[in-house]
Amino acid sequence: MKSNKKTIRRFIYWVACVVMLVAASIAPKAFAEGSAVGFTMSPLSQKLILNPGDTYKGTFRISVPSDQEKPFSYVVDVLPYFIDEQYKSIFEDVNNYSLMKDWITVDSSKTGVIEPNHSVEISFTITVPNDAPAGGQYAAISVGTNSDEESGNNLAVGIQEKIAQAYTIFAEITGNTVKQGEILNANVPGLLLSGKIYGSAEVKNTGNVHGTAKYTLQVYPLFSDEEVYSNEEKDQDKKNIMPDRTYLNVTSWDGTPLFGIYNVVYTVEFEGVTNQIKKMVIVCPIWLLFIIIFAISAIIITLVSRSKARKKQKVTEN
Repeated sequence: MKSNKKTIRRFIYWVACVVMLVAASIAPKAFAEGSAVGFTMSPLSQKLILNPGDTYKGTFRISVPSDQEKPFSYVVDVLPYFIDEQYKSIFEDVNNYSLMKDWITVDSSKTGVIEPNHSVEISFTITVPNDAPAGGQYAAISVGTNSDEESGNNLAVGIQEKIAQAYTIFAEITGNTVKQGEILNANVPGLLLSGKIYGSAEVKNTGNVHGTAKYTLQVYPLFSDEEVYSNEEKDQDKKNIMPDRTYLNVTSWDGTPLFGIYNVVYTVEFEGVTNQIKKMVIVCPIWLLFIIIFAISAIIITLVSRSKARKKQKVTEN
């Protein structure tokens, strides 16, 4: 009996040591703060519906904050634009969806210098050809640096251009436009050993114009209808879905506790198609799961040991 108790105590001691080591190794992640580009743009993007033969005039503003030490020297350019399957902006031709870059003319100066606490307005014109194809067209008016840091002169003889920000234009050219899509799959994991409660979905745009997918994550306690989290307050998670592309999106609850049991509702909506998942989700870190398994094992070992001891005692008494 004493031997069994000693074995159990040793087992508990070593498990406790392992748990403390695991806990000590968990440290908050450090996030590097990106350097400021030295200016702001307003607005950052625009969605338009244009007809073949239309002429559209637009503007956006570049502003330099008052705390900026030096003037900002800029250069403006017109580039093709698209969003790849990883939601990254790419400035390169994509099939027939990049024709609009040739329809845009920057009316104001393409280069200039903005003093701190000042701004300039960039004006542009989109001239849509009469034979423009129906569907989505995408372009960006980029604002880059125009400086030579080595010479200390903001206006360099040799322009060094670097895209810092871009005013993106999502245009729908009227005609035979097709707006349709599919939700290929959606998933909410039922057991999480680490990380956050999340829902994931793969959405495919089978049309010829961009659309917006909406992802809503709602979390409830196991025995209550009162939400503990919902991204509806943030106007859901909305993403631009480009034509002829498939996108995987993950919507998560950043404040997920280390342990809990919840009812989760994950809803995906795209082009009139809706997919909703309702699932019970258990959040249990692996070290806590290990402790639970150990505790159950210890209880079983204790009960078995006591049972054997009682039987042995009865045999001895007889």
